[in-house]
Order: sequence, then structure tokens, then C-alpha cells
Amino acid sequence: MIESRDVEHREVLVVGAGPAGSTAAARLAEAGVDALIIERREIVGNPAQCGECVPFWSEMLPTYPKLASDEWLEDWFNFPDRVIAKNLDWMRVFSPKMRPYAFDLNCFSAHRVQFDGFLADEAIKRGAEIRTSVELRNVQHQSKLARDIYVTDEGRFSADYVIDATGALANVARLRGKGDRPGGQLPTIYAQVAGAVPDSFDVFLGSVAPGGYAWIIPKGDDVANIGIGMVTSRIEEPLRQTLDRFTEGLGLRTLSYGGGWIPLAGPCKSAVSGNVLAVGDAAGLVMPSNGGGIGQAIVSGKYAADAIITNRNDATPLSSYDDILESNIRKPLRISARSKRLFQTLCRGDFTTEMALRFLGTRGIQRAIECHRPLYVL
Repeated sequence: MIESRDVEHREVLVVGAGPAGSTAAARLAEAGVDALIIERREIVGNPAQCGECVPFWSEMLPTYPKLASDEWLEDWFNFPDRVIAKNLDWMRVFSPKMRPYAFDLNCFSAHRVQFDGFLADEAIKRGAEIRTSVELRNVQHQSKLARDIYVTDEGRFSADYVIDATGALANVARLRGKGDRPGGQLPTIYAQVAGAVPDSFDVFLGSVAPGGYAWIIPKGDDVANIGIGMVTSRIEEPLRQTLDRFTEGLGLRTLSYGGGWIPLAGPCKSAVSGNVLAVGDAAGLVMPSNGGGIGQAIVSGKYAADAIITNRNDATPLSSYDDILESNIRKPLRISARSKRLFQTLCRGDFTTEMALRFLGTRGIQRAIECHRPLYVL
């Protein structure tokens, strides 16, 4: 542990080496900007904290059509085969009575160690630096020097710009006591399981996960990521017990556990606070209808880097980051959040959930999953 009170200054300090942080650092480094990522985990991507479903570029465009003109992002989404565990070509949503609603999907399941590691390696290749096993402990404001000091267990840092890529809990904003933080936190637990798993990405609604959902994401070789997320007011036992009962009922064998939080209240009003830009889950950029956040995390990482580059080069306000988020990806997420709130209000039990899904039908459910209005009148 570093005992010195010296402060290491960097142009950009990225806190978190997930998809958003690594994307931002890669974009910055290739533009000649000094970027350091600090990551509390010893191994990037381990443990994972989500269902490990990643959209292909073609899956992003129907929801966020304005991305189509961004050639850098299109190239960045061209992931190598080695990080793809299994192509997910279709999805099924099951009602409480196990009635399936199936539609096409263009995503893949990933082992997050390989996927996140690949993105981190790409950032390093472009000139970024990553330090693992470095945990942010505090943020101290030095008023005389008009700067924040980022205190870790391995030294102290200052920076011209900071990217908060710490996930749903937005730890940079929390420790600074400034900036918007995402709401609607859904506690989740997942397990890597083995057995006869389905070929599709399956989501289950109703009493199996009151106020939330359960999922099975196949990863090939009879292995899957299976998990449950529930609103806290509906939790009556440890989530692990609920997950174990669900897993055992499917005849699957648990290999390991993980978990985390998913912010489902929609995007934060602003992702900029002073010289800090929040990306991914830390900015609430998650699809409330299905919990997916990796695609938006990558997009926001690139946009945050662009805002820093233009501010550095020609003093364009950092608020340009909020502007492009608003223009390109926030509206569908707000629609999704509104649809989810309405669904939770009207569907408090299995009967009403069953009837709502039958009323929406396959097309309406697919539209909701893709962050469109499930019905044109809603």
C-alpha cells in the first residue's frame, strides 16, 4: 500500500473497468489523451454482476436509430468470436401460467471475464493505463486548490476530468456528494448453472419474481446464467433461497453465485457534475423493461470521451455529453421506464399479469422489451 501523501495527477481518471470505462479510455487514448483506469477488482470482469447478454450492433439500431451514423461505435461493436459464448437468436417471455411469447433477437451471451478483458486490452493497446486492485475509498475537496482528491487504498489522485464508471451505485457521485444518481435499484442475484438449459434467452414474469423478473441466458455447453431480480418491498426471504428454488425446479446444478443492483427508474436527468461524467449504469442508462445495460454503457463511454476531447481541444462545454445522450439514447429509456411503472402498477398479481401479457400479445411485448411504446396509445 502506498503511504505517501503525494497526489498523482492525470488528465482523465476513469473509475471502473467495465464496458463503459474501457470504451471511454480507449477512445481517449487513441486521441492522445492521458487516461488512467482504476478498478477495485483484481481481475477485470470477475465477478460479473449481470446476466451477461450483449447486443450486436444490429440489435442496437432499432431502439437507437441515430447511432447508425457513428462509424467508430459500429466498428467497436464488431466483437471477436472468442468473446462470444453463444449467439442468442431468439427470446421468450413466459407469463405466470408459463405461456411463452417468442420473438427474434440478435444478441450473444458472454463470459464477462473474456468480454470485459477484451475491451480493457483494447484500451491498453490504444495507450490507456489500467491498475487493478485499486479501490476508491473517499473523495476530498481541496477548496484552496479548487480540486477533488480521489483517495484509494493505493494512493491519491487528482484529474482534469473524471469518468464515473462504477455501476449502479454511482460511487463517485456518492462520495462527492454531488451529481445525480440512478434510482429504482433492483437487487439481483444470479448463478452460473449446468444442466439441460434452453436454446433461447428466457424471461419469466409473475410470482416467481414479484415486481421483477427471472431469466435464463444460455452460454453453450449446457451452461447458463440464471438469475432473479425483485423489488425490495416484495422480498420475503433471502434472494439466494428464491433463486435456489427456481434453479432446482428446473433441474439445474449451481456452479457459482454473483449479484448486484440494476437501476430501473430511467436515465439520470444529468450525467455531468462539474468535471465528472457518469457513464453506463452510473448514469441510469439501463433498459427498465429488461435490465439490459451493456450496449448503452459502451455508447455512453464513447460519448463521454468525445465530450472530454472537444472540451480539452476547443472548450466545448461538457454539457455536450448530456446533449448527445438526450438526442440519441435517453428517450427510449424513459419510454421503457414509463411502461414498466405502468405495468407494475396494474399487474400486482399473477392474474393481472397474465391478462396484461395476453392483451399485449407477442408484438406488444417485443415492443416493450425493445423500449418502444407497447401500444401506440400509451
